[in-house]
Amino acid sequence: MPSLRGGCVLKSGRSLTLSTSIPLFSFDEVWKASEAAGGKRHILFGNGFSIGAHDKFRYGTLYEQALSAGLPSHVEALFGRYGTTNFEEVLRMLNEGQWLSNHYRLTQSDPELDMEKDYLIVKQSLVQSISENHPAFPAELAGGMLDSALVFLQRFNNVFTTNYDLLPYWASLHDDTFPFSDGFGREFDTDHRYCVFLPTGTNDPQVYFLHGALHLYAAEGEVRKMVWDTTGEPLMDQVKESLDNERYPLIVSEGDSVRKLERIESSSYLSHCARRFQNIQGNLFIYGSSLSEQDDHIIEWIGENTTLPRIFVGIHGDLTTESGVALVDRVQKLQQLRQKILDTGSSGRRFRRESLDVAFYQSETADVWQEDE
Repeated sequence: MPSLRGGCVLKSGRSLTLSTSIPLFSFDEVWKASEAAGGKRHILFGNGFSIGAHDKFRYGTLYEQALSAGLPSHVEALFGRYGTTNFEEVLRMLNEGQWLSNHYRLTQSDPELDMEKDYLIVKQSLVQSISENHPAFPAELAGGMLDSALVFLQRFNNVFTTNYDLLPYWASLHDDTFPFSDGFGREFDTDHRYCVFLPTGTNDPQVYFLHGALHLYAAEGEVRKMVWDTTGEPLMDQVKESLDNERYPLIVSEGDSVRKLERIESSSYLSHCARRFQNIQGNLFIYGSSLSEQDDHIIEWIGENTTLPRIFVGIHGDLTTESGVALVDRVQKLQQLRQKILDTGSSGRRFRRESLDVAFYQSETADVWQEDE
């Protein structure tokens, strides 16, 4: 494999026209490159991680569930207008619409058509759809898949995920060899029905839910985690019961990066996870994430962390597809941000200040979710 400062690197500022000019490696190749480079290894999961385990996690399925649950026709029309089944994209459009309406001082002619109310409807439909389409039990995954995921996760020092689902939690419960904690525990007076977030300065491997998760919620001034070991009630049943009682999980489902960041900064748990991610060093592997505009804050966190010198970006398929080209362009934006920070000295970091090397690998070669033969 070429040196990370050689042929496999997408150089900052380069005008990209053909993705075929960039090498695409296997996961084993980039893993060996990280070993040669040294340093800790972290992984950031996007929705592709969950889709690899179960098709229920595809946005299209969630949208169909929302329709069957009675999504208002005028809200359904928004998805059709923008040609998408991505809830977050429609949330972004509604947010923009509210701003434009206020900016131009438009008056509301029909009390039944309210963008602010529809924003909440779409957000609640997303939460409801996630809970309805989530596998109810770990046993719904094919045999051996959690074993395979556990072996994969054990390679890393820390796991960061933007997904809301329970798959990382299920993996942690699947085997006693799972090396990660999640920052939740019990104090002497904690109710047995849940755990509470107890931030510590530990350097032990941890799982961080950057955008929250279905089994997390805020109550009485603290962030709590649903548990099954002391309740005997499956987590998804607890999630559904909470939704029925209008107690919503701690998840970041806002439609644009600015509002997502506002939501993150308003939560002690989410802001803690963000700070941890912003200060990682060594090597970052990205799997199942398109680094879309809705996650610009993730781009900024990586770009501004000048103590993080290397990222390895997974691509599903190849670099010549529309999604592949789009992802390469997003990574190029990330490198340009890093270079701008280095040129202007605006990172605020006093010591290590490094450029960002990037290598792309084919996600399928990571073999995260393997079934028993």
